[in-house]
Amino acid sequence: MTKKVKIPNYIRIAIDIAHRIVKNEFAEGSKITGRTTLVSIYQVSPETIRRSIALLKDMDVVTVNEKSGIIINSRKKAVEFLNKFKTQSDFNNLKSETFELLNEKKKIDNEIEQKLNSIIKFATQLRNVGTIIPFESTVPVDSSIIGKSIGELNFWHHTKATIIGVKRDNETFLSPGPYFTLLAKDILIYVGNDEVLENVENYMINPFNRI
Repeated sequence: MTKKVKIPNYIRIAIDIAHRIVKNEFAEGSKITGRTTLVSIYQVSPETIRRSIALLKDMDVVTVNEKSGIIINSRKKAVEFLNKFKTQSDFNNLKSETFELLNEKKKIDNEIEQKLNSIIKFATQLRNVGTIIPFESTVPVDSSIIGKSIGELNFWHHTKATIIGVKRDNETFLSPGPYFTLLAKDILIYVGNDEVLENVENYMINPFNRI
């Protein structure tokens, strides 16, 4: 969700005064008798009002006379002031949104880097087993090994196969430890000699048979 730029009070007040001028609540040529009146209207400090009036003065919306107070110069200038602020506000919001997108991009880049590291790690594991091509077997839905951990099953002892990964849904778990619990339809990725495929397939059907 995009976070909008917070507008300081003195700018909000300057905008409100400009709107009042445009709506003729403060007519051209009329006077606002000093900053004290605006302090009471907006319930803010004199310094806040001073900064608000300074913005309007810079755009020739008002003239400040120490003796006669604040004089309204022009509705046209008030409109120009409002248009200028809208442009600046849009720019600030666009800048804020851009920084948020950059932060999101950074998060995505980090996630991609993590995935690439996993792929590299997985590829390294396969390379380390030499020319042995890993086998894959799917855990049957009625297998007795479902709900048991790799360590609990003493998997290598019974099959002579080394599990290097487990595919589950759209996720691959690399180097699952002895506490990794197997579920129905998990795809086991393992290495070993030519006979381990048959060993694993048989063991998933009847884990109580020993090799």
